[in-house]
Amino acid sequence: MIRLSLKVIKTLSIVSFWILFLFIVFVLSKGKSHEGKAVAKPLHQSQVLNTDVREFPPEPKIDLPLLKVQSNIMESSNNDITQELLREVKEAKDKIEKLQKQIAILEGRVPQKFPEVKYLGYKDRKRILVTGGAGFVGSHLVDILMTQGHEVIVVDNFFTGRKRNVEHWFGHRNFELIHHDIVNPLYVEADEIYHLASPASPPHYMENPVKTIKTNTLGTINMLGLARRVGAKILIASTSEVYGDPMVHPQPESYWGHVNPIGPRACYDEGKRVAETLAYSYAKQEKVSVRVARIFNTYGPRMLASDGRVVSNFVMQALQNLTITVKTFLVDLLGRPIVYTWWWKHSTAALPGAAIMRRLGPSSSPPTAPNLLLVAFYDGQELP
Repeated sequence: MIRLSLKVIKTLSIVSFWILFLFIVFVLSKGKSHEGKAVAKPLHQSQVLNTDVREFPPEPKIDLPLLKVQSNIMESSNNDITQELLREVKEAKDKIEKLQKQIAILEGRVPQKFPEVKYLGYKDRKRILVTGGAGFVGSHLVDILMTQGHEVIVVDNFFTGRKRNVEHWFGHRNFELIHHDIVNPLYVEADEIYHLASPASPPHYMENPVKTIKTNTLGTINMLGLARRVGAKILIASTSEVYGDPMVHPQPESYWGHVNPIGPRACYDEGKRVAETLAYSYAKQEKVSVRVARIFNTYGPRMLASDGRVVSNFVMQALQNLTITVKTFLVDLLGRPIVYTWWWKHSTAALPGAAIMRRLGPSSSPPTAPNLLLVAFYDGQELP
């Protein structure tokens, strides 16, 4: 019975579905037929537009002067904007060119590659202070100390020194440059000190004699005090001028000199004599390890054209086609030692306790000079 009722319900559902489908189809087909008849119905004659009597709106009148003024205003505003843009572009180009020049200058100053430096362990590597290290002689000493692998601190007030003398070391981790005048105290740590700070040529040290005396007295006291505090060994760079106007040629170390304490060059002569006295007083009283180097006329690369000493004067007079003062030069060449920087820096690099070098013969490395002589370190002992 239940099965029969289910079959009847199923049959009625199917029949109802088909009846509903046929009804929807019928309704849709009837709607399409009505639309077709409405479109096909002809229009009444009264509904047709009469194109013969159609009126159009009048054309607007154009005010030509006003239009011309407006166009001129637009053109002038465009010109102003264009000129402003061109001006800004020009200013930008000028700034870019200026920056490019500055970058080129900086790139030229900073070396792309440092000179070869020997590696030293922390036990062998020393921290070395060089006063006047940007000068003519000091910069060569800095070069040899750096290549040996030491840490170098250069102190200079740039009175006669030049940054370009040591710029090839800028940026190196072992190199440091301090702009400082040693007349004022300096507080750094160092294992060794090379005290070379002082103008050395007559035109330079005679330009400011009081400053020259202060550098060689107060500056030397400050450096000796620093050496005493930190326990550093110190080299005092002296000069052949301590002999003054010598009556003996060549001068042995036993010769005390012939000096005028109030002469035009006394600021340098007496300053260096006091510096030597201070050095050995500190050595005796404070037990400071002191070395003194009496440097004679020196020439070589990085020498200033205005140095004023024999070799530079001779060369500059020859280059400028001037009359060469042969008599004075011959006296200097025959009566004074001439030292090339190559010998000087390779000797002083052995501080402290370097072997004393006397007269040197010709060599293929540096140019030879008449009567080439280098008096290096001595520590109060009688020279051989």
